[in-house]
Amino acid sequence: MTVTLEWLLDRPDLGLRLVTDVPTAQEVTWAHAIDVGDPTPWLNGGELVLTTGLRLARSAREQRAYVEGLADCGVAGIGFGVGIRYDEIPVPIVDACAERGVPLVEVPLPTPFIAITQAVARRLSEQELESLQEALTHQRRITRAAVRGGLTGLVGVLDRELHCDPVVLDEYGAVMASSTRDSALIDLVGAQWRRLSREAHGGAVGIETQRGTLEIQSLRGRSAVVGWLAVHHHTPPTATDRLLLNQAAGLITLQLDWPAELVAAYHALGGTLLDLLLHPGQQAGSLVRHLHHFGFAPTDPVMLAVVKAPRSRPRLLQVVSDQLESSALPHVVTRLEGGVAALLRAQDTRHLVEVLASAAEEAGMGRVVIGVSGSLPQADVATAIASAEQAAASAQRARRSVGWFDELTLGAVVEDETVRSRIWTLAGPALDALERGATAREADLVPSLEAFLHHNGSWETAARALGVHRHTLRARMARVEELTGLTLDSAETRVLLLLALMSRPGGPAPSSQ
Repeated sequence: MTVTLEWLLDRPDLGLRLVTDVPTAQEVTWAHAIDVGDPTPWLNGGELVLTTGLRLARSAREQRAYVEGLADCGVAGIGFGVGIRYDEIPVPIVDACAERGVPLVEVPLPTPFIAITQAVARRLSEQELESLQEALTHQRRITRAAVRGGLTGLVGVLDRELHCDPVVLDEYGAVMASSTRDSALIDLVGAQWRRLSREAHGGAVGIETQRGTLEIQSLRGRSAVVGWLAVHHHTPPTATDRLLLNQAAGLITLQLDWPAELVAAYHALGGTLLDLLLHPGQQAGSLVRHLHHFGFAPTDPVMLAVVKAPRSRPRLLQVVSDQLESSALPHVVTRLEGGVAALLRAQDTRHLVEVLASAAEEAGMGRVVIGVSGSLPQADVATAIASAEQAAASAQRARRSVGWFDELTLGAVVEDETVRSRIWTLAGPALDALERGATAREADLVPSLEAFLHHNGSWETAARALGVHRHTLRARMARVEELTGLTLDSAETRVLLLLALMSRPGGPAPSSQ
């Protein structure tokens, strides 16, 4: 921990003044008040030497020698107190400091040396506390990353927090997680691993690279080496960095030495939680708080993805679980009839759905379809299953791999023959009455109604689309109301008639786009 001379000069309460025109970024390890002819035997270098010149020789030669000795000792600067023996700093002192590049600071009479020493001591203490707090913060982040994101999350946070390139190898030297795609660095890590693994007691090695230092160490579990941690430092690591890397090595060892049975139990617990959340009879409020064990923050909006495959369904759960696990992003997965459901953070969903679609295709499971619900609060997860299923059904009918509920249009809704049939049962009699009651001269009533509805009830826009005056359109819609017995002032009526027109038997299937 150090304090810069510049920081001391910026303290208005001390009133220090720089006399020599030299850089002031020097690190001050301590402020040492000492009035002897030759203080160098009591110095280690890096100190701000404070003196009033009480024991300073009078001759210019000896005063210059005094400065020369301090400069050779590597002091951070000289603080000269004026107003006791000297009203001004002696010229030979000033000249010698300027020649040797030693910062010379004038300390006014009202400022006691102890105030400077205390300021340095307090700042060093504050820095030590800040360093400790920073280390604790980093430790929490590293631990949380390991718990939530596994090895991928842990190397990611090491990269961000310590500005290094970590690479985790398994016991056979295969890369399990890395924050870098630099093939040259990965090859170098592999070469060093082979060197270490050949040594009977190989445990750690460090080598210089063109861009820093590469260190690699073995990770020993309960009974054997379970992996290796390689770290490429761009700058020399601090003591705090070392502390955090040691903690990271311990967490990685625990990850690699984690029994497979415990991993399976963890995922089974997540599946059970999602089963309960999807059950409409459950009180979700008492369950959602447990999602934080799987990486979800309480305020994270979520989306439900339903994955369906025509074959290899028993393997579908494993494929989905493996892909989501390797992503190191929050998730819980469970089986559904005919497929798998995965609860994801809304912010991660689009990326993860693309990953799942590719993985399922590569696994040779036939044409996999994924339906995704809209974004919703965690407490409303039970309502997501219907929208995700509907999105999946729409995608399947349109022969797409992914369907998004938020992107469904009315056309996609009425693609379903069951839905079309129910809509026609409800609104068909009104349209039948319109078509039967219209005279030969009124053949334009149905097209005019369609234009009116598709233009959101806007008289001007619909009339322009039809090429008629708005008064003509109003007259036609009045006739429609007369024949159907419905009022077009009602939004619900307009929606019902639009769906009915889109669901007419024998009519073209509406577009799902």
